[in-house]
Amino acid sequence: MQSKFASRITNASRSFTRTILDLTAQNTIISFAGGLPDASLFPRAAIEKHAKHLFETQDNRLFQYSNATGVEALKCEIAKKYHETQSTNILLTNGSQQGLDLVCKAFLDESDCIIVEDPSYLAALGLFHMYNVDIKAAPLTKDGVDTIVLESLFKTYAPKFFYTIPIFQNPTGYSYTLETRKEVVRLAQKYHVILLEDSPYEALRYDGTQTTSFADLLPQWTIALGTFSKTLAPDFRIGWIKAPQNVLSALTLCKESTDLQNSKFFQYICAMMMQSGELQVHTKTLIDCYRSKRDAMVQALKKYFNDSIEFIVPEGGMFIWINFKACEDSMKLFDSAIKKNVAFVPGSVFFADKRVTSYGRLNYTNSSLEQIDQGIKALYEAYKEFI
Repeated sequence: MQSKFASRITNASRSFTRTILDLTAQNTIISFAGGLPDASLFPRAAIEKHAKHLFETQDNRLFQYSNATGVEALKCEIAKKYHETQSTNILLTNGSQQGLDLVCKAFLDESDCIIVEDPSYLAALGLFHMYNVDIKAAPLTKDGVDTIVLESLFKTYAPKFFYTIPIFQNPTGYSYTLETRKEVVRLAQKYHVILLEDSPYEALRYDGTQTTSFADLLPQWTIALGTFSKTLAPDFRIGWIKAPQNVLSALTLCKESTDLQNSKFFQYICAMMMQSGELQVHTKTLIDCYRSKRDAMVQALKKYFNDSIEFIVPEGGMFIWINFKACEDSMKLFDSAIKKNVAFVPGSVFFADKRVTSYGRLNYTNSSLEQIDQGIKALYEAYKEFI
């Protein structure tokens, strides 16, 4: 039967995301690999309270089919995140990953060109490859995308969209400066390129000040993606798309042909937690906890590695991007680290061309303070083989 598979399947390689999740499930390994939130912090009591309230106040129509765009109360709360935005500009999705897929369905034909950051989000790259498009990459710096290269790519290839994670980027943790944002906006307007803005970590800011999104700087040319997976619970699978009305109509059509609708139950719970302020309070708890974990990892990296590596301390998010200077191929370091019962993600999987690189991504949100120190120490033991 395998010969009947579409080329997008037969040409696809095993996702490293699955490798990450397999490793995370092994209790013997300290995993800095997956981008997982701390499960001990999920707001179980608040979720249970609002679920009970739904059962007490709603009849069986709660479990009936409904429209594809999602629960109105939640869309109204999400719309408040943006300037001059109505609930009609919001489409609720099955996580932000479905949002990415719907955009691809609505805009991409085979062999179209898109631009990504270099490096970029692993699961997005895998999705884009499945649509058999021409992926061009613009280098990323600590201040954001290299706009000189970006303009050259816009001018030469006329891409359908530029996929960007401008706040606490995955995998680097870097954030765009306002100057870089404004230049990207200028280029998008000049060359008529859609900005596909993915912001899963925006709420997890530990230092610095909030910046203005592309969705607010250039709403007519921006499709913005968001998620509650990092601030509430991944299993709720609640994400959203904010876009101009004509774009949202096309995306809704794609969603209707994909899954008809999302589950309303968890959307109602999320809406009630936002309306009551509970989600905002919970997010502050996450920020305090994750800031201490980030600081612990930074301290451990400096203690064990000294100046044998390079990294920039992120102002938020979930990741630290490490240049393991003594190891030209971090995939080899990954293999050695597993033998020391510690895992991270080698950098090559985040580049569109899968190039060999000395970089690697470390997650700090899903480990205890003790595990962070133990794991970084073990990682250094593995790294010593290359020094």
